Amino acid sequence: MEIGSSQGGRFRLFEELELQEFQDKFVVKSLESPTRGFSIGRRDGNIEPLDGDTTAASPSKTSTIYGVVGTIRLLAGTYVIVITSRKEVANYLGFPVYKVISMKFLSCNEALKLSTFQEKRDEAYFMTLLKTVESTPGLYYSYETDITLNLQRRWKLAEGWMAKPIWKQADPRFVWNRNLLDDLIEHKLDEFIIPVVQGNILSR
Repeated sequence: MEIGSSQGGRFRLFEELELQEFQDKFVVKSLESPTRGFSIGRRDGNIEPLDGDTTAASPSKTSTIYGVVGTIRLLAGTYVIVITSRKEVANYLGFPVYKVISMKFLSCNEALKLSTFQEKRDEAYFMTLLKTVESTPGLYYSYETDITLNLQRRWKLAEGWMAKPIWKQADPRFVWNRNLLDDLIEHKLDEFIIPVVQGNILSR
């Protein structure tokens, strides 16, 4: 089945992503489908889906990430949270479930240079709070299935439900990062939108 599609009756997310860092933007691409991805402006945090053309410039740094948790807008800019390390810990209905091992923030706050002293202090304070997000324990997700619904509720779903993007399948009450996904949802980046849940899953 093609990644990022609903062929075969089941939607699947892009799994391994390439993060390219440029002076003016970050670019996130699927390693499986390099023309699929989006850019994030480092000055204002604006998201733009890729138009299929690869940039001629060379990034200053390239790394592999395993998902985008979402975005947070503060006083002077936007911060993008990405998964930098993961571990497969279980199976749910035959699909792998991963635990988030580490995350990091990508800062899109170049406008902070023009902020007042007090604004910079406020931003620094909020950033200390955001740093606690990086070490949030017990975060889990799957690229191939929704893990917010139990088996009883699944049997009641309409035919074709699993062909929907996974974030649309998920019960928002149990999605830890639901409020961080708005920018990705607005730009219809369904193949990159990972619903993350917080809790305990028995390792196999």
